[in-house]
Amino acid sequence: MSASRFRASINGFWCHNESWDDAFNWDGKHDEVFIDVNTKVVDASGSVLQNFDSESELMGDTWRLPNRVQAGSASDRGGIVSGDKFPPSPTPWLRSGSLNARRFPPYAIWEGDLRPGQDMILLTPTIWEWDPGAGFWDGWLDWQVQVDAKYGQRAKEIFGKIWPVSTPVFDAVSLGIQTVGSMAGIWSPFGKSMRRPIGTRRSPDGPDGTLFNPITIALNSETAEYLVANNLQGYGNGIVELRYADDPYLRGVYSLFVQIEKIRDGSDGKGGISGWRDVDGADRVVSMAAADGRLFAVTADKRLLIRDSVERESSWTHIGSAVGDAGLAATGGRLFCATRENELWTRQASPIDMEWTRIGHANGVVGLTALNGSLFCATGNNRLWTRAPILADVDWKDIGHANGVMSLGSSLSDLHCVTSDGRLWRRPPSMTDTPWTEVGPAPKTHALAGTSRGLFAATEEGRLLFKLIPPPGF
Repeated sequence: MSASRFRASINGFWCHNESWDDAFNWDGKHDEVFIDVNTKVVDASGSVLQNFDSESELMGDTWRLPNRVQAGSASDRGGIVSGDKFPPSPTPWLRSGSLNARRFPPYAIWEGDLRPGQDMILLTPTIWEWDPGAGFWDGWLDWQVQVDAKYGQRAKEIFGKIWPVSTPVFDAVSLGIQTVGSMAGIWSPFGKSMRRPIGTRRSPDGPDGTLFNPITIALNSETAEYLVANNLQGYGNGIVELRYADDPYLRGVYSLFVQIEKIRDGSDGKGGISGWRDVDGADRVVSMAAADGRLFAVTADKRLLIRDSVERESSWTHIGSAVGDAGLAATGGRLFCATRENELWTRQASPIDMEWTRIGHANGVVGLTALNGSLFCATGNNRLWTRAPILADVDWKDIGHANGVMSLGSSLSDLHCVTSDGRLWRRPPSMTDTPWTEVGPAPKTHALAGTSRGLFAATEEGRLLFKLIPPPGF
């Protein structure tokens, strides 16, 4: 079997309760935090091949501190208080838009190929209260190296099926270890200015003793597939909450939200589906159309998004709502939207919020596209239909079969569809029942959209893929 490619990202965090650091707020108003991710690359024998830490940008109060990322509601310049979420959304565990190139949520913390039986990545994301002074930090980096053998043994157990694939998230205590340290003055009435992890607890070993129990996500080909396919905690498939709670004296309680995504399937032997290239995110996109150098998309919650139809990352912009999510097409400067209530609606294909107008019926649509000035749809009873894109209720014409279609799109000269068995097919837009020709493998898609160069596909895993379709005669 070949490798599949996965990505881990931190979508956001939630401050359930702000921390207590020192009485004078030397670091800024209320909490200022950063995220640290320790990454261990482990082979099947349990040997740790690489061990490195990545530190995010500092987030919180930016008053007189312009290099920080503003976060929190303590003032008009930020500062994190109890109840704050970052990014500021009711659902910080769900990512909207592209990942940040800078290191603050939502941002990628790891991406790579996982070969069955060979590769494992151990990710330990932690969130830290920042204050002037080293505090816990220096000892933390040393500790991560010292415990390689314990983490390597757990990796070996996962490879050997001793540790269940269904429990890929574990804490240090389950390995028989946790960080033990001493931070002078931390338990004093005035607190102490220092960097320390949220989740710091008292240790019985002396008046300044501390304990910390970090949480790790183990990713190999099996655990990553398991996470992507399951909604473990109610936040969505592949999304894991890591909750860190301080000793009551220090007060802090934070949740980090990590998402594991499958970027490419390994069916071409190179970590991807043959001919398809991952170019961006397409979170919750269920229908899509291309027009005038732009991609329009409808999400599962009926938001209408737009981005440039470039074959690389480009931010999606919310431009209003859609009346339905059964299918989207674009032709003649207009968008056409099919609903699950069997209606057809239209509006101008403009990058602004506009009203939709009902123009007719669209019974049982599972895919919608446009080509050569006509609308085409596939229906749930495996038929292909066409009609003119006029602004009136006219009959659809049955022009053949469309067996197992998941999504429908078009290139310069052909209709294209992806079927439920993960195959791409094409046929000309003729007005008779014409055979479909198999093109090759395809991702499991919610939506297809064609440009002059090829096809964009929004996958079930929330990724945007592109496949070049040569023009006729090439």
